Amino acid sequence: MKRILVFSIFLFLGHFAISQVSMSGMIADQADNGPLTNASVVLLDQDSIMKYFVRADENGKFQIKTVAPGSYLLLVSYPKFEVYSQKIEVENKDLNLESIKINSQINLIEEVIIKQKLPITIKGDTIEYDAGSFETEKNAKLEDLLRRLPGLTVSGDGAITAQGKSVSKVLIDGEEFFGYDPKIAIRNIRADAVDKVQVYERKSEQAELTGVDDGVRLQTVNVVLKEEARNGIFGNIEGLYGTRDLYTANLFAAKFNQTERIGITGNINNMGSSGREGSIRMNSQITGAPYSTSFGTNYENRLFKKRLHVNANYNLNNNGNRNESENYRKELVTGNVLETVSRSASKSDNQSNGLRSQFKFRIDSSQSLDVYLNANLSKRESQNSQTNEVSNEDLSLARYDDNRNESNSTSSSNDIRINYRKRLNKKGQSLNLHLNNSHNQSDTENKVANHSHFYAKDSTAILNQNRFGDNTSNNFSAELNFNNRLSDQLNYSIGYNFANSYGKNLLNAYNSDDLNTFEQLDSTYSQNQTDAYTNQGLNLNLNYNFNNLHINVTNKTFYKDQKLEDSYRNIDLNRNFWDNNLNMDLNYKISNAKNIRLSYQNSNIIPSFGQLQPLQPQDNQYDVQLGNPDLKKSINNSIRANYNQISLMKGTSMNLNGNVSFITNPIVNQRIVNEETTKSTNTFVNIDNKSNWNANLNANYNSPLFQKQLQFNQFAGISYSNGYSYINNELNNSQSTNGNIGLGLNEQNSKGFDFNIDFRVGLNNQNNSIRREYNYTNFTGGSSGHIKYFLPKKFNILVNATYSYTGPTKLYTRDIHQFYTNIELGKTLLKNESLVASVKVFDVFNTFNNVNRSVSENSYSESSQLVLTQYVLFGLKWDFNKNLGKKND
Repeated sequence: MKRILVFSIFLFLGHFAISQVSMSGMIADQADNGPLTNASVVLLDQDSIMKYFVRADENGKFQIKTVAPGSYLLLVSYPKFEVYSQKIEVENKDLNLESIKINSQINLIEEVIIKQKLPITIKGDTIEYDAGSFETEKNAKLEDLLRRLPGLTVSGDGAITAQGKSVSKVLIDGEEFFGYDPKIAIRNIRADAVDKVQVYERKSEQAELTGVDDGVRLQTVNVVLKEEARNGIFGNIEGLYGTRDLYTANLFAAKFNQTERIGITGNINNMGSSGREGSIRMNSQITGAPYSTSFGTNYENRLFKKRLHVNANYNLNNNGNRNESENYRKELVTGNVLETVSRSASKSDNQSNGLRSQFKFRIDSSQSLDVYLNANLSKRESQNSQTNEVSNEDLSLARYDDNRNESNSTSSSNDIRINYRKRLNKKGQSLNLHLNNSHNQSDTENKVANHSHFYAKDSTAILNQNRFGDNTSNNFSAELNFNNRLSDQLNYSIGYNFANSYGKNLLNAYNSDDLNTFEQLDSTYSQNQTDAYTNQGLNLNLNYNFNNLHINVTNKTFYKDQKLEDSYRNIDLNRNFWDNNLNMDLNYKISNAKNIRLSYQNSNIIPSFGQLQPLQPQDNQYDVQLGNPDLKKSINNSIRANYNQISLMKGTSMNLNGNVSFITNPIVNQRIVNEETTKSTNTFVNIDNKSNWNANLNANYNSPLFQKQLQFNQFAGISYSNGYSYINNELNNSQSTNGNIGLGLNEQNSKGFDFNIDFRVGLNNQNNSIRREYNYTNFTGGSSGHIKYFLPKKFNILVNATYSYTGPTKLYTRDIHQFYTNIELGKTLLKNESLVASVKVFDVFNTFNNVNRSVSENSYSESSQLVLTQYVLFGLKWDFNKNLGKKND
């Protein structure tokens, strides 16, 4: 903590230590030497970014008092006069340019007007891309445009990464569009309707509502539409049918005008729930035998002379799946390796209705009111059967399980949030009141039939139950904040927070008797629990801004009162304690093209009642979970750093980001495994003299090639984690290190040939302290890309290929190769190319391998499941567009 404060002070002082000089001169008319009053004087740096701006006084004189030494381009402009430009060098002494004379346009032999848009500009913390500077093919979507932008990547499933960070929000003109699924926006908004794409970090939704900075930053993409694109109708209809009776149909339609937006979306398919399985860029894997039907609608409008902004969307989903899977899990315990072979079959059906709405009302020039209403209703049915065969390291059988489960559940939830803002005066004082109430309710019915045989004792345990659950919870919170601006550089906010929560969890498990009736309550598997808490706290937030330096400090202090009762277990827990969270954020803008950000967070990890209560409801016969009422809190410290650099003239960008977090006095799992029965008992304990910690560092660099026709991407990353757990009373230290480097190349236009490829290699190291002979290091790697040729007669062919490699380990001695190739042949029809016919072949060589590996503390797993591989789809897609993106004559 002290080091961070010292570093912040030195960085702050260093900001003022940079020598600055004064620049002066006079602007005059070339013809009569008369002064040009209010002439604009601009200094641009080497990246053509404006650094200083002044106007000439009534005598034509100007002065820029604080100019940092360096190379600049001086621009002088005056209405109906030529634009004057001159390269200048500013050294460590004042500079007097004396008289600068410019010529009136009437004296010029020929008038030349030059208009140019910069492809990328930086405005504060926002990187802005001019969409017209990046060419896309006809009828392309926003998703295709984003792939063109330097520093942005879009995966096959629509996940966006910007400047090395995952994008969590996609906005259209600053507002959510189909908020329940942002991928709808990028896959349906037309690229030719986009004017600008802005990338920036925004505060969390909670921080924006309450006005208290919690240190969370969300990478955000905001799409600004062209003026003419805010009026029109557009959409698309797609249908595909193929081998194995596969089908998918998609509909999207939207109507925009200056204030109102209406959109609908629909999908039906038997290929998955995302509705984009017809896209050749998607992974060819279709898990199990899925089906899905979905419908959604979005309405947005500005009413009452734009004082009320309404944004609401509704979605209906009905999806299910039938699947089969196998899992091979090896768990390292003291003196033994337990190997579990699991085979399962499942079937599920899910229905849900969701409503999200927000109403933003500007009461007057000093008051605003925001109301958010959300609701959800869902129903789920599932069936699952699973067998587990557990063997020892010497291959002798230890246990065999045959488990069957049928479940039916219904749940409902609603949430209302109200935020009121009142500006008290013109000096920056304001009040912010935030209210929130959420209610959740669910009912479940489970039929459980478990049979376990323990070979060491030659005994069998049978569990045959009907379980009925009824869960209800209600959460209310209120927060009042006072904001005040002490000066142009310093402002603060102070607030009070109150929260109250109540929950009831009732689970009755009835055992089967000899007559196969379920009337006997089994308290071991049941619970009748109520829990309640009340939190009260103070929030303090300080913000300091001076030129390029921004410092934010937020501290939250809470007093918490928590209670839990369970009548089935005679549990009555009650505790009161203080909790404190501290966030510090320092952002220094080295220049318009370079930025560095440092942040620090200190928070407590409070044991949950689930970890504290000594007796918990048991779920099965071989895995018992206990609590520890003597648990103490852990302390988490996290440091994050980020450096960004972008050159507009060169078209290059670089991003470095990393973080380190460590938990002192960590709460870890303590697992006791019975050597004969393989039954396990789990509880939680603190480790006083150890720390769980992790760190990662990521870097990426983008640069153009061949006159900016290609974009060359280089990226690298390394991560390390160190954690502890107890296994049979022996402390296990697990360590994981992963590193990777990669290269990517994509074309920046769509003339005749379009491609996007990447390569990556990595190294993975896994260590544990209880069975060191199984520690290993293995290689990983892969490549993916698509290549599209535009052929004569409006034909095009797209080849998409993906390959990945996972090397062998001590426990799994075979390596894993995953490879598939997809090919699409398409032809555009109609004069405006709005109709596309296609033939798509997935997994051409039938080579897809769905084996995956995972690591967790002292266990290692390898799994596979039922997948659909080689298949063919025939389809038609029609894009319709009326006026959107088209300028009037």
